[in-house]
Amino acid sequence: MGHLHIFIRYACGPTGIMWFISSMPEDAAKISHWEQQMKQYSSMTINKIGYTLAAVLLLACLAASAGCVGTDAGGNGSAAPTSPPATASPGETPAQSPSDGQIGEGEARSLAAAALEREIPGIRIERMAAEPYDVQTYGDVWRFRVKAVDDPDPEGDIMVSIDAADGEMTYFLDGRDYYRSIDPAITIDAAEEIAGAYLRERNERSDVVKTVAVLSTVDTQLGLRNGPYHFVYQRSIDGVLCHYDKIILDIDSIDGRVVSYSKSWKISNNDTMADPDPSIPEDAAQERVLTYLHDTYGTDPGEIVIRSVELRWYDLTAQQRPSKEPVAVPLAWRIEFDDERYRSQDPPRTAEIWINAHSGEVLSASYNPGR
Repeated sequence: MGHLHIFIRYACGPTGIMWFISSMPEDAAKISHWEQQMKQYSSMTINKIGYTLAAVLLLACLAASAGCVGTDAGGNGSAAPTSPPATASPGETPAQSPSDGQIGEGEARSLAAAALEREIPGIRIERMAAEPYDVQTYGDVWRFRVKAVDDPDPEGDIMVSIDAADGEMTYFLDGRDYYRSIDPAITIDAAEEIAGAYLRERNERSDVVKTVAVLSTVDTQLGLRNGPYHFVYQRSIDGVLCHYDKIILDIDSIDGRVVSYSKSWKISNNDTMADPDPSIPEDAAQERVLTYLHDTYGTDPGEIVIRSVELRWYDLTAQQRPSKEPVAVPLAWRIEFDDERYRSQDPPRTAEIWINAHSGEVLSASYNPGR
């Protein structure tokens, strides 16, 4: 008789700790993609806390009889007070703007409103506030936080992002009533059909492959709450999956609505793709990993257990391109493994190494032997 393995991961969500439970071994490695998406949730909470702390510090300064006074570098008494760094309020857009030739805030705001009308028919927008324009973290996108008329959160529980280059919606989240105490009313198969139909409507179904399908839950003070069904679709090019380029969809487990959409599509048509047929076979790549770990970290090959080997496009080069110029995207073996130290942790962890599938070069390694 086979064994059912349950994998559980968590990330910070809008109402607490969000858990993912899956019986598919491959999901344990791939579910972390969702955690990147949840940075949007984290920024909502952090913004609220930040505004409160700023107000408290300002009142404290005003209460001081002589104002807030600093000390010079030599510790010789008072120095001239310095102005605090400017902070944008939730309803303002910072001075930083997109590059020349890209759309501005006004046009992006109109596109965001139109996108939300399509995603949430009948929505009545009370307020739309631009988030800080952060190219380093989010890329060239305009991000808006939206409060609907019926949203109990005064700052709004809806997020939407618009690409500053082509005006495409790259992300949206309807965080209202995201978790419920009742059991799902639709099955994961029905939710997958809804997700597939949504992608077909956007002409995004043909070049992606589903790699994750789970029900998200959150553990609150009132008990376990069910969230949406979570699907990850990796981009496929010449029959090989990308690692970073993907689409993430969340389908409400009660009424089947699409409540979150995220698209990362960094490989362009001008980029150069390597030959999709590897020159180095899988077993030779595994041997290369064992040699590298021994030569670099002194790890005994007998300690290493290879957990998975996948052929992937190493599209990190496209994600981190320094300019708009085309880049070369290598074909690589993504090899996941562990050693005695990783296996002894609770829960057990894995490390990974990326090997160029043509040259054998180690492209990146995420491994800490702890010595």
